[in-house]
Order: sequence, then C-alpha cells, then structure tokens
Amino acid sequence: MQVRNVEQNARGECTITIESTLEGTRCRQGGREITDLHGVDEAITLRHLPILGRPVYLRLRPKRYRCPYCAGGPTTTQQLSWYSAKSPHTKAYEKYILLQLGHATIEDVSIKEGLGGKAIEGLVERWISREVQWGEVKRVKILGLDEIALKKGHRDFVGIVTGKSASDEVKVLAVLPDRKKQTVKKFLETMPPRIKRAIRTVCTDIYEGFIQAVKEVVGKAQVVIDRYHVAKLYRAGADRLRTQELRRLKRVFPGSKLDFLH
Repeated sequence: MQVRNVEQNARGECTITIESTLEGTRCRQGGREITDLHGVDEAITLRHLPILGRPVYLRLRPKRYRCPYCAGGPTTTQQLSWYSAKSPHTKAYEKYILLQLGHATIEDVSIKEGLGGKAIEGLVERWISREVQWGEVKRVKILGLDEIALKKGHRDFVGIVTGKSASDEVKVLAVLPDRKKQTVKKFLETMPPRIKRAIRTVCTDIYEGFIQAVKEVVGKAQVVIDRYHVAKLYRAGADRLRTQELRRLKRVFPGSKLDFLH
C-alpha cells in the first residue's frame, strides 16, 4: 500500500487515503489471473486500529480488472487480504475488538469504541465459529481462561478461552456457555494431543473450577493466576487493614484528625 493523503477532522479522527500497489486479481468467473486494469471502484472507508487513542479510518478505491478470457469481458474488483468485502472494518481492527471482549461486555466496548452493539455482534458472528477449527491452529504456547458477565449486575457468566502462539499472536479460541468446571473440562478434552502437548502455561483467574479442569486435562502445564485478580486480592487486603487500623487509632486517639488514613 502507498499513503496518498492524511487528514484529521475537528474531533481528532484521522483518515488515511491509501492505494494498492498490487497488480492484478483473479477473475470472479473463470478464476484466471487477470491484469487488464479497467479503472477503480467507488471509495470505501474502513475503520482501522486507533493511533494514540484516536479513531483511524483508511480510505481506498479498489482497482477493477477486465478478463480477456471469459465471454463478455467481465470485470472483477481486486480483493485485498486485510479486509473483507462486506465489512466496514479492517481485519486488524476486528481482531482488536475481539480481544477487548475478552475482558469487557459488548456494551462496554460499544461505548469505548463508538460502535453499535449490532455491529459488534455481527463482527463476533463473522469471526467466532460454532466449533474450533483445530486444523487452522498451529501451536498454542499459553492458554488463557477467563469469564465475563453478559450483563452487568447479573451472574450469567460465559467462559472465554484464548490462545497465545509462539509468535505472541493472541486469538480467541472459544466462548463457552458458562464457567462450570465440566464445561471447561469438556472443551479442553476436544483439543488435539499436539495442541495439549505444546501448552506450557495456562493463565486463569482464581476460580477453582478453571484450575481443576486444567489440572485434570493439561496436567503438565503450569497454572498461573492472572495479575488482575492477584492485584485485586492484595488491594482488598490492604483496604481491610487500612480500615481496621483507622478504627483502632480512633479509639487510641479520640478526637484526633486521621484524614491521612482515608
């Protein structure tokens, strides 16, 4: 790709106009490689990864090519690998949204990114299969287990399974219907032996059901509690100690100002 122009509007949104340097495409009818350029399509604008917290859009006019081999000389629009024809986002941005959903609700991500809930649900439908295509998963070095509530204030938890490859790429492998030990164990047992053998570490929260399921199925992997839950526990302990000490000091020094302990 070549960058042709960069614009920024009053809201801080950045639009980058780009042009493909690739020549040719495959005919949509005959499937043969064609290189006879026949102009460009109308411009499309795709949401891309943010820069310094600001929304970024890529604007592109896809090239069209005419086929000299098929009857009538049909034209075909060049399809690039980094976006899907019917999606308003780049694939990189959609993966970015999926990773956010690992620790937040659809409503949270919708507010943060300024996307409609329906758009996020459609994105999930495109990327999350009903079953894991293990043949497409090469190697998982670190497995992640977590839970999210579908609605705030409710206890309708689903389980999120992520995998980190040797190249440090993180992918959502599955969204489980609940967080029960048997549900997690059943999923882990569907993993091919080659995947289970490659797992060195499983990062999870402190929920005993997750830990026991891992030990029973992927026993050789080291279980690590994720830092969010560790930090949450030690902050809670520090807060309890602070309030207890404040009450004690008020008894020892009645009438004293102890605002520094609040």
